[in-house]
Amino acid sequence: MTQVLRVSAGRPDASVPHPRCCQQNSATGRTSKKWKEWFPLANDAVSIHTPNMSLKNAALLALIGMVLLTVLVVIGFISTLLGVMRDLIPAMALLRSLVHVFASLSVLVFFYVFYRAQS
Repeated sequence: MTQVLRVSAGRPDASVPHPRCCQQNSATGRTSKKWKEWFPLANDAVSIHTPNMSLKNAALLALIGMVLLTVLVVIGFISTLLGVMRDLIPAMALLRSLVHVFASLSVLVFFYVFYRAQS
């Protein structure tokens, strides 16, 4: 007799197991653990992408990125300040730029203290 596969939503019926990864044990009726060989999870993977990334290294990377971002924000603030002094830019833009500089410096100080606190 030939076995007929019922297809629902593009998938074969659940009674027909996948030939590679979902083989059932005839004694227990459970599927085998061979699916881990075909679909490795992050914790079961043979290699981890960043094995040397510690919390201190991550804090240093964040600190370096924040220093670069703070430099750009301060340069923008100076440009806005010069534009306000020449009456080219409205004064409210100076307040917005000042808030950005304050926020950037606050996060920079946080990352510096966080980096120094790591052992």
